[in-house]
Amino acid sequence: RPSARSSSKIKQKTTQCSAMAIVFDGYSRVYPASYYEDPSLTEFFYRIGLSLGEFAFNSTKYPHDYAFTLRMLRSWRLVDVGGAVLLAMLFTALRYVISVWPVANWLQIQPASKLKWPESIWKFIAYSGLWLYSLYVVLLSGRYDFFHNPVDILRGIIFDENYLEKPLPSDIYWMYALQLGFYLHSVYATLFMDAWRKDSIMMLFHHGLTIFLLEFSLLMKYYKTGALVLFLHDLSDIILEFTKINVYLKDRGKKLFLLNEWLANIGFVMFAFSWAWFRLYWFPLKVLYPSHWSVYLYHQGRDPKMFVFFNSMLFALQILHIYWFYFIVLLLVRVATGTQREVEDTREYEEAERHRRLNGHQESPGVDDASQDGTVDSAATSIRHRTNKD
Repeated sequence: RPSARSSSKIKQKTTQCSAMAIVFDGYSRVYPASYYEDPSLTEFFYRIGLSLGEFAFNSTKYPHDYAFTLRMLRSWRLVDVGGAVLLAMLFTALRYVISVWPVANWLQIQPASKLKWPESIWKFIAYSGLWLYSLYVVLLSGRYDFFHNPVDILRGIIFDENYLEKPLPSDIYWMYALQLGFYLHSVYATLFMDAWRKDSIMMLFHHGLTIFLLEFSLLMKYYKTGALVLFLHDLSDIILEFTKINVYLKDRGKKLFLLNEWLANIGFVMFAFSWAWFRLYWFPLKVLYPSHWSVYLYHQGRDPKMFVFFNSMLFALQILHIYWFYFIVLLLVRVATGTQREVEDTREYEEAERHRRLNGHQESPGVDDASQDGTVDSAATSIRHRTNKD
């Protein structure tokens, strides 16, 4: 068991050798300094595989701690769930107020977009508020450094008897409470308030997965990972709703507003870039990689507690990112090749198909045959109409 002086010598020596020493539980472990740098693509997959090989397929060395899992479930507090439900009700009430606000009529928005307009306005406001608060907590407050040093995300965590009773920082707690309330509201809104889209089922799965991840990371005190996930997600949604708002505003009152069309095009480019950067680059680099590699560095020989289960949920979230990026690429290809002239939501059903599904009745053969398989979107419909007019 090294003394403080010997530990200091170890750190000094390893620094000179371009390496770093990790000291915990009375013993030290030395790793190259490159282990703490951003990985190359090869290192990314190799180290994740190394971590999974150590923990996921080694049940003899790391048996599941059922007693800890039971204590974790018992730490669930009714007051936290009740608070999230009350916040969800508040979000739903605010959404309803915006939905009945007659701004769409004042602006003479096209009838097909009148129901979508308040949906996008509400989401733009909600996502902006949630992301700005996350930005303040994660970066601007100066209280945390896990964004810049994500590999240290599990450093210092010791799963002792009092671990589950440790309180969360108040700013992190309120970030979780607001997000849980919003996503509980989003489940209700997707079912009963939003326009139904091709990926609405996937959206419900996303909301359910997000709620589960938030609650699980809250109980397990993996709040640093949870805060990073929240921070990396909402900005793309803000830009998306801004883009859709301008799509609905560009054609109103039987006039084409070029400013809104320009803002919609610029917004979509920004949205595609932010999605690729935040969810396809930073999410793997700041969340998936540290959630595996940090366990390997700091918890070898010690039970990592639900490591495989938690990270499998994070990977499921990344699969959804890739799935939705398909729609983004699809629209980019359509616009670039001239198949589609304008930026529109390629996930949306034709209005007839949407009403048919919501009302639960089927139309006779030959009526709107192009939409019977439920795969033709409103963008394609608008192209057909413009082509026929031409």
